[in-house]
Amino acid sequence: QLSPCERCRCESNGEVACVVAECSDPECVNPLYEPEQCCPICKNGGNCYAGTRIIPAGREVKVDSCTVCICPSPGGGGHSDRQATCVKRECQRS
Repeated sequence: QLSPCERCRCESNGEVACVVAECSDPECVNPLYEPEQCCPICKNGGNCYAGTRIIPAGREVKVDSCTVCICPSPGGGGHSDRQATCVKRECQRS
């Protein structure tokens, strides 16, 4: 029984040649593994951690009255840990 990641074919000499698909790192911190799919998927799109909070990729998120965070761009490289980049701004009083 082949897994969803294995692909096999018959060679002209009668031998079977199989390869296993390689999955790229998911663009989220909470990927799902579907039974019939080889690679994990990000059902809710890309995201990352800002501290212990998960924030969506592609837009700035205010995590407190002084801090704004943004996820690294998908495929941006160097951020395999999926941590947001955060900057302190002028604090806004509520």
